[in-house]
Amino acid sequence: MVTVTDGEVTTHRDNPNTALGTREVFDRFLAASVENRWDDLADLYAEDVTLEMPFTLPGVPRVSKGREELRRRFRAAGEFRRVTGAANVVVHETTDPRKLVAEFDLHQEVRGEAFAVSYVMVLTVEDGRITHSRDYTDTAAAAAAERLKAWSPAGTPAG
Repeated sequence: MVTVTDGEVTTHRDNPNTALGTREVFDRFLAASVENRWDDLADLYAEDVTLEMPFTLPGVPRVSKGREELRRRFRAAGEFRRVTGAANVVVHETTDPRKLVAEFDLHQEVRGEAFAVSYVMVLTVEDGRITHSRDYTDTAAAAAAERLKAWSPAGTPAG
């Protein structure tokens, strides 16, 4: 369970993964991201998930398929980047209960340098797992993070 107050995650408590609704899956997504729990984050995705990122930096794939590919990318990103918080969280329910649109900022650090990146996600959840996600990222902030990543020994295109 995640509590969001004034657009910021304030508390989190995990429950066993029963048939979660779309909002509950997003809440767990955000909590796992903020707590840097990369395996828990990957486990929220369906085995055959498709993740689309129409606006990415050079070297970052626009389409990723499969939970294990995302797990690899999350772990690689976690080697050099730490998420420190979420803010400005707004969730828009849709007429399709399997879909939602979420806006949020993730506050992050690379080698002690803090930055924030804004995101918009269009999320589809079926049987308690994310089956499709279309993620729009603030590429200007991400580009600044890429410059910070260049200092990192990991230096891999993960996101």
